Amino acid sequence: MNFHNPNHTPNPSISEGDIDLVKLAASLWRGKWIVLVFVLFCVVFTNFYFKYVPVPLYPATTKIALKENQPEKILTDIESLMANGPITDTGINTELEVLRSRDLVGKLVDSLDLINQPAFNPLLREPRLSSQIRTQLFTLFGVASEKLKTPRSPEEVRLIVINSVLDAMAFSNTKNTRVINISVTTTKPDLSVLMANKMAKLYIENQIQFKLDALASATEFLSSRTSELKNDFEELKTELANFSSKSELVSPTILKSQEIQLRDMRSRLMEKVEIIAEKSDRRTTLKSFREGGNLLGLIKHADDFRLNRAISEYRNNKISLDGLNLQVEHFMLDNEVEAEREQKQLSALEVSESILAKQIERQSQELIVLQQLERETEAARLLYESFFTRLLEMNVQLGLETADGRLLSTAIQRNPSSPIKSKILFLGGAIGLMMGASLVLFWELRFSGYRSVNELRDQSGYSVLSAVPLIPVRDRKNIISYLKTKPDSMVSEAVRNLRTSILMSSPNQDNKVIMLTSSVPKEGKTILTYALAQNMVGLGKRILLIEADIRRRDHSVKIDRNNTVTLLDLMMGHKEFKDVNPFVEELGFDILTATRSDMNAADLFASERFPKLLTKLREYYDYIIIDSPPVLSVPDARLISTISDISIYIVKWNKTTHAQIDQGLDMISSIGVKTIGLVLNQIDPSKTKTYGYTGSYGYDTYGSKYYES
Repeated sequence: MNFHNPNHTPNPSISEGDIDLVKLAASLWRGKWIVLVFVLFCVVFTNFYFKYVPVPLYPATTKIALKENQPEKILTDIESLMANGPITDTGINTELEVLRSRDLVGKLVDSLDLINQPAFNPLLREPRLSSQIRTQLFTLFGVASEKLKTPRSPEEVRLIVINSVLDAMAFSNTKNTRVINISVTTTKPDLSVLMANKMAKLYIENQIQFKLDALASATEFLSSRTSELKNDFEELKTELANFSSKSELVSPTILKSQEIQLRDMRSRLMEKVEIIAEKSDRRTTLKSFREGGNLLGLIKHADDFRLNRAISEYRNNKISLDGLNLQVEHFMLDNEVEAEREQKQLSALEVSESILAKQIERQSQELIVLQQLERETEAARLLYESFFTRLLEMNVQLGLETADGRLLSTAIQRNPSSPIKSKILFLGGAIGLMMGASLVLFWELRFSGYRSVNELRDQSGYSVLSAVPLIPVRDRKNIISYLKTKPDSMVSEAVRNLRTSILMSSPNQDNKVIMLTSSVPKEGKTILTYALAQNMVGLGKRILLIEADIRRRDHSVKIDRNNTVTLLDLMMGHKEFKDVNPFVEELGFDILTATRSDMNAADLFASERFPKLLTKLREYYDYIIIDSPPVLSVPDARLISTISDISIYIVKWNKTTHAQIDQGLDMISSIGVKTIGLVLNQIDPSKTKTYGYTGSYGYDTYGSKYYES
């Protein structure tokens, strides 16, 4: 089967350079009105620019570096007023706002007398023609307008000048630094430099003055507070001395001893009370026995040796009953006397306990008051000394205060930033010409490639075997894995369609050797060879892929194989095919990679070595797929096509130009190759309707940037 359409005559092959020149001239002529519109627009715009920007502007920039860390201040409750910690992004933004403040800009205006500068005071400038006309019209029709009123007060004029100066200034922070840029742009270079440097000086002076004012306020506060604390301390010290002199205080040790003595006295008192009560109960019992005439019971309960002796003598008839009664009367009388004595002792002990208790209570209260006065006096002394020390430190700091920023670089005179009148008109016209021409050429060149199967078939005169979509970027490095894991994808179906077209091309012929080529590099030929080989393996066929692009060797780079027998080894007879194992497990088929040779690649394929090798390989494999170099780059593909059964020509969607296709197919057909089929490769489905690609293929001449020397 011949893929060529005999009823179609393809476009004649002409050089790419001729096509580019013709297209360039034709495209520019068709778009001449677009180019003219762009030129006129740019010229009008430049005239408008000149009208409203009549004088050059001179920029000047001064740099200030802020300190990273500031010395720690020892302050009281106004410490936040003067906190000098590390300057953060917020701190830098705050300093920028300080620079933008009207107070600081007002100082600049006053110090340089900018009120008398016409550049900033509109009252000193000649009114524009438009303003004069507007004023006349308002006057003519008797219409009053606030805009026409001229400010009379100095405050109004000063505010206008300040706003104008602010418009001429810019404040910024250099990224990732603590550097603040003060930029001034005016019509006078010396004035721009003067204002930028003066503004930096005023900013630094303002920082110092701010700190001095804060320190003065803090010093005044500390001085007043220190005086108050000193008076409080003196009053407490006097009160403590007076209290100590009036009170009869004893030491805490003596007071403790007295408390122990009081506890002992109270213990003895309780014991005395119990003894007296016990004796009183006993006397009451004895008295009841005496009144009842029960002498024996009385003597028994009395348990007195005298009465026991008397009762013994009475029983021995040594004394009479009257003598016994007399002894009992003496005993009862002694008990009464003893009872009175013990009661007097108890009363005296109670009086002593009461006196000692009152004394201890008074001493304790006075001691508490004394200790409280001592604590208050000591606290007042410490607070007074602390404030006094801080006051001394503040007085020392008044003479050592510095600004948080330092002048990093002063402004110098520079060339005007805009506009350059001598070149602006020419530049405007040139820009308009380039913009218009670029638009026209871009619109024409974006349609230089093939975008459909029908267009490719009709203009080339050859059958299109398949249209292969663009493989996703993330899957292009591992095309085999992508095809295995996604057998139903658009790419897999397209490759399967290509395989079917090849198998059905000549069913009665033994078309084992299939060559794939293209016009120029980077048209997806190598990836398509992998895909076709993997797809044919699915039919249970034994497949061999030959890397015939000896110069580039894409397969050798992608496949990491140690001690691999290469195509050159077999062609030169260094190895016999029966002794090698070209199978690559991760691919699922055999592959013969290329290697660099001192012999020219075209000479190798033109010799008898390669045809003889293919004759041997036909015995081992069902199909042999050859990845050949581009046709327009080197002659290798034409040599290989003469001994191949089928030649497949790869065309990149919207990339390969008409001239490249015509030249490539003519070069192959000129040597008698008849069985040729085309494949439209790397079709982007998302862009088939928008055609967002250019027609450039990246080479000045075919293959000039393809191979290494």
